[in-house]
Amino acid sequence: MKIASVAIHRLSVPLPRPVRTAIHNHAHADTVAVELRSDAGAVGSGYCFAFGAKRAAALAALVEDLAPFYEGKDPSGVVAHFEAAWRSINFIGHSGLSMLALSALDTACWDLAARAANLPLFRYLGGERTRVPTYASSGLWIDYSVGQLLAEAEKFQAQGHRAMKMRVGGPDPRVDMERARLLREAIGPDVKLLADVNQGWDEPTAIRWGRELEAAADLYWLEEPLPYEDLEGCARIAAALNMRIATGESDYGSLGMKRHLDVRAADVLMPDLQRMGGVTEYRRAGELCRAYGQPVSSHLFMEASCHVLAAAPNALILEHMDWWQTLFTEPLRVENGEVLVPERPGIGVELDPKALARFRA
Repeated sequence: MKIASVAIHRLSVPLPRPVRTAIHNHAHADTVAVELRSDAGAVGSGYCFAFGAKRAAALAALVEDLAPFYEGKDPSGVVAHFEAAWRSINFIGHSGLSMLALSALDTACWDLAARAANLPLFRYLGGERTRVPTYASSGLWIDYSVGQLLAEAEKFQAQGHRAMKMRVGGPDPRVDMERARLLREAIGPDVKLLADVNQGWDEPTAIRWGRELEAAADLYWLEEPLPYEDLEGCARIAAALNMRIATGESDYGSLGMKRHLDVRAADVLMPDLQRMGGVTEYRRAGELCRAYGQPVSSHLFMEASCHVLAAAPNALILEHMDWWQTLFTEPLRVENGEVLVPERPGIGVELDPKALARFRA
């Protein structure tokens, strides 16, 4: 099998609700979807995104620039193709848009290679788990009223979720504490509650109010309490608090994860598929975490990430974010707090041609 062509789709995907966090305010995910089409008729897909149409245009140009490293090649040589593309971006760097662009191609190539082998991606990667614990992340935003917060938590539970993430980091931490307390009271002790600060605190605030959150809400983890590059500060917070600290989604490549691991910046690392550069580096990040005795989670991109985690012995929990579900012919299923990993070849879901046409930018 050879990759006969690379199709690049620029899309503007409307979010189910505008995202409001300590650092975000967005209504669309400006997305670049990639299809690697083989000479045998099989198609592998991946996508990357940016907030901002002009940034996404630059991202699409980089995907197009890297496409020749895949065109005409056997998809089973996915790691070799990644390495060639990786070397080619050395001058512009292994971070930023270049890594995001590479991720869409690398993920699509893994999808196509697994399809060629007639295996679901997680089995192609050597895994056996058909279920991965997950948490609902598509809501509980910082600008919700308490009523909206509690209503959405109830909806998540009705959808089969047994873990969910709220956002904190507002101007008054006492408001965050009260909202977390009320949410914990509403969902009961058996549902895992996570909180994401979205890099909105400084170190003294994180330690003081992290302790308050521990007492008020029995958190499963506290995520990105500081600006992501402050690894030493995050490590001091992780040492000061009893609950898990999670971070890593904003750094690039497996070497970025190694920087976090070397200073013990967190208890859980959550690599972002596109900032890793795709499945190739995401797997390496997971192996690094395993070597350091730490669990690995995920950030966004649940369609491919669920397969990587299903094949990782140290996988902890998958972020369930539904922003791109409308791009695919069917959503991932959630049952009793777990995602059912598709057993069909590749990532097991297909890009919907009607959605590609509807969201074309």
